[in-house]
Amino acid sequence: MRVRLALPDISYVAKISPMAGLGLHIREFQLGDYEEVAELWKECGIILRPGDELDGIKLKLQRDQDLFLVAENDQQILGVVLGAWDGRRGWINHLAVRSGHRRSGVGKALVRELERRLAKKGALKVNAQIYKSNKQSLAFFKALEYEVHSDLIMVGRSLNH
Repeated sequence: MRVRLALPDISYVAKISPMAGLGLHIREFQLGDYEEVAELWKECGIILRPGDELDGIKLKLQRDQDLFLVAENDQQILGVVLGAWDGRRGWINHLAVRSGHRRSGVGKALVRELERRLAKKGALKVNAQIYKSNKQSLAFFKALEYEVHSDLIMVGRSLNH
């Protein structure tokens, strides 16, 4: 049995923008955004790893460019989220919001737009990986009704020998 998800109203971002008072616009990442986005990730404490450099991002854009989103106002990028789709589940990676704009709706708008795009692809579930020490992100996702799976442990292996 296939479950159909109701997609959130596409005007959601437009509804949150006036609330945020930022003139917020969400669009797909472009290669010219890389330096500003990488600096934002660093500002937010995201450790850039192999795959986060420009060549790795170019590969990412070949797969699902429509899931790598930035939120901007007229002056600068205020937030970014790197989404992924593995054919079954959606993934939220590297969500970052500029420090002066947190708790203004930017992160929520990015996540909701990413969820909408993932649901359109057929994703029935979205996961985010958060370091245990990142209490702010954990609280953010809990407020968006994400559940914590304390019984799971992430494992990984570098293929760059």
